[in-house]
Amino acid sequence: MKNKAFGFLLILVVFIFASCTSKDEFDCDEIINPSYAQEIDKIEKYLEEKKFEGAVLVAKNKDIVFAKGYGLCDRKNPDAGEIKINTTFEIGSITKQMTAAAIMQLVEKKKLSVNDKISRWFPEYQYADDITVEMLLDMHSGLTDCLNAPYEFFPKEIADKIERATVRNEPVEEEIILKYLNDAPLFINPGTEYFYCNTNYYLLAKIIEQVSGLSYEDYMKKNLFVPCKMNNTNIDFQNTDTRGYDWKNRYYSIPAGFSTGYGDVNSSIVDLYKWTEHFVNGKVVKKKTFKKMIDSDSYGYGVYVQNGEIFHGGATNVFNSYSTYHPESKTTIIILINRPQNEKYAATFARGILRIVIPDSAEGL
Repeated sequence: MKNKAFGFLLILVVFIFASCTSKDEFDCDEIINPSYAQEIDKIEKYLEEKKFEGAVLVAKNKDIVFAKGYGLCDRKNPDAGEIKINTTFEIGSITKQMTAAAIMQLVEKKKLSVNDKISRWFPEYQYADDITVEMLLDMHSGLTDCLNAPYEFFPKEIADKIERATVRNEPVEEEIILKYLNDAPLFINPGTEYFYCNTNYYLLAKIIEQVSGLSYEDYMKKNLFVPCKMNNTNIDFQNTDTRGYDWKNRYYSIPAGFSTGYGDVNSSIVDLYKWTEHFVNGKVVKKKTFKKMIDSDSYGYGVYVQNGEIFHGGATNVFNSYSTYHPESKTTIIILINRPQNEKYAATFARGILRIVIPDSAEGL
């Protein structure tokens, strides 16, 4: 009887992972790890109760516990198919982790220092001598947010143009932020306090371009996406397998060229898992550099660090994302959604799942 049971379990494991053993080990529709059957049952019941739509991945001790997609890629085009584990979404501000890591790669190569004044690259900006690279990284620059406060950053006619482009899914002028940077007011005095600002990471992307001699997209592909084997990740405008919709089934996306460095990456739950594994294990930047990036009790360099979690969320109008890593238990949870579910979006699902996998560990998310 024991031999029969063992044989059945072996067949089950082979069946579940058979389609994931091709050229890309994750080239399959879903991953269900039978070693975590109890946790998976609870996770699936939780997602079903919450009517989850999107993709979710849970990994523990370098094993993927559960990875699965729910719902349609495109509500207005059923032929686009169902969401799978390699389906791509706009990941929004999770992009900031990657931009920060790219900057720190250049720091490791002594191409720049986090203490450099940004006047080195933006000499005409009136406050450039008061702001350092580190202030951009950890959100202490005091800059006005070009995305969330466009009418404070830009002249009214330009802010109106950006608003229209968002609704109509149109591109905007590639260098529009730099064009109006010199006249943009500060929100607070540089270096005085934390203020989350997307402009910081746009400028970091432009620093990457000036220092490396490559476009931001080419640098990220060469130094992050390819080494991390992120085969389905790109920075192409609207080049995702999914479309994001609001509750009235209207599709929105941040205009092309406007979210460089802070929210322009498209990726999948599998690729973000690959990214996390490389990032936290010293394969993107050195381990001592990674420790510096997370040396914070709030916001480090492109990551939030709170209550034993290293995490970041993202939103591009109606796309929502969340990626969290729990170092003590080596647990990763990644949520990608192409439709808002509630006021806290993907973070709520990550919290709920983390409480299943590691009880009482998600209070700080």
